[in-house]
Amino acid sequence: MKFQGIFTPTITPLDENEHVDEASFITHLNRLIDFGIHGLFLLGSSGESVALTADQRRKAMEIAVDAVDGRIPIICGVMGASTKQVIENIYTAQKFNISAVAATPPYYYPSTSADDIKTFYGTVAQNSDLPVCIYNIPVLVKTSIQPETVRDLADEYENIVAIKDSTGDWTTFMKLHAYLGHHQNFSILLGSYTMAGAAITFGADGAIISISNVDPKRAVDLYHAAQNHQIAEVDRINKELLDLGKLYSYGAQISCLKACMELIGICSDKTTSPLLPLQTSHKLKLKELLSKNKLL
Repeated sequence: MKFQGIFTPTITPLDENEHVDEASFITHLNRLIDFGIHGLFLLGSSGESVALTADQRRKAMEIAVDAVDGRIPIICGVMGASTKQVIENIYTAQKFNISAVAATPPYYYPSTSADDIKTFYGTVAQNSDLPVCIYNIPVLVKTSIQPETVRDLADEYENIVAIKDSTGDWTTFMKLHAYLGHHQNFSILLGSYTMAGAAITFGADGAIISISNVDPKRAVDLYHAAQNHQIAEVDRINKELLDLGKLYSYGAQISCLKACMELIGICSDKTTSPLLPLQTSHKLKLKELLSKNKLL
């Protein structure tokens, strides 16, 4: 299995009681597909995965799988604070028509060595009927997965098929590309929209970028330009996305994303407690930014 293109780490719309808002979620997913998004990354950081209850997570999977109806692949986050929790989450995901699962190293207690990480992902791979995506986001889980570790895991376990690398570090990408860029059954996906264009131009398979919730069309256009090595076009779109990326400067990332989605008319800005919505003054600035980028 090869994952390619732009995958949206979709938000999870919630109502005022923090129930998954089915109607808004379906509207959002159809909008993403209509704009050409190549896949979904469900229940990731942007989907408030670890803040949702087990029931909320199951509901989100049910809604997403039914709404997508096989049109695009779905990678589902199965993060947990221990190996057993992750495996339980995998068993739940396997009840749905999910394409692959993605896991960070367990959070809260950080790993102390590459051996910890290899043991964790090896156990996950052996207990998953679905392909596994390594999710490297040290800023949130306090553990950084080295490219050499990813290479060794991909070589040893055939169902470890991808990495989402959210380090934002060019050297890490270059090492991943050197080790695994030739691999026919492994995908290198960037988690940084600022690096995505250049990395895809150089050979990355795609990107999983939260900004595509807000502007799926530009994200898809960036991928196609990079795939076709249209350097001037990559540079132009990248500059536009960098400007749009100012949206993250007004508060917590999830709150900013959901405020944008409310302004666009997709869903409310409700987040999982204790995250708070943005102040009205910040929403007004976001409205100006979205208008400037022709998204309203």
